[in-house]
Amino acid sequence: MTGSRALVVLVVGSFVTLGGCGGPAPSASSGPSAPPTAVVSRAPSAPSASADPSSSASAASSIESDPSLFSFIGGDTGALTFRYDPDTTAQVAADPGLAGNVSGLAIGLYTMPGQQPVADFAIVSVLRLRDPSVGPDWFRSHRDTYDAAACARAGGIDRHSETTIGTNDVFIGACAGGAFTYHVRLEARGIVVSITAAGPARLGERIAGDVGQ
Repeated sequence: MTGSRALVVLVVGSFVTLGGCGGPAPSASSGPSAPPTAVVSRAPSAPSASADPSSSASAASSIESDPSLFSFIGGDTGALTFRYDPDTTAQVAADPGLAGNVSGLAIGLYTMPGQQPVADFAIVSVLRLRDPSVGPDWFRSHRDTYDAAACARAGGIDRHSETTIGTNDVFIGACAGGAFTYHVRLEARGIVVSITAAGPARLGERIAGDVGQ
């Protein structure tokens, strides 16, 4: 996947393989007020011939942890419980492998208000691209890498599909164990939103449809 980078934030520890439309949820101790433990995975990229460690470090430091990126997710998500995750955002933003394509990042957790134990959740990553016109090959590689990592603890990838939710073209990955991924690109604005979600309330679909609204 030359010239591309990808990342995924997925629930581990408290994320249990899901079955059917629901399934076990994160423990009550990691409920709506605290995001589950997260791990980051990204796809490798061929190094540039002119790249050197000092220039990579400098580029990585320019990735901004920017919670205001969640302003691109509107609609009725205000009715959900939301928590921005500054620690995971900073961890991912410090990855020198992302700086080539990403200039801003925000990661957070959506859950249903008052739900205990948590049965529905969506881990959302909002990326601001350095070059909004970066081609479809990058976006495809991003989706494939994200889906493979997100579904690794949920039985692997079962199928992919593409649909329209609201006014958005949404790419969906279905994990064999019941979780789903969603990807929306606002090409003119240089924004990519990737979601890992599970639970009968289908928060991933709801949020994907609200991107840019």
